[in-house]
Amino acid sequence: MIALIGLAITLLGLIILTMGQTAPLIRLYFGDRSVISQIFWGTILFLIGGGILIINAAYLM
Repeated sequence: MIALIGLAITLLGLIILTMGQTAPLIRLYFGDRSVISQIFWGTILFLIGGGILIINAAYLM
């Protein structure tokens, strides 16, 4: 279950990083139309999701 949450957060971060320019609703949701903010939040969400996946993988070993 935790792995699915981590995967969802990671995918959300990737979507924000890659498709933020073409998906204005994502950028409006975060309240800023700045590309710097898009890169920041996309990276933060990607790192949090990746960290959850790594911790889950280490726990399963």
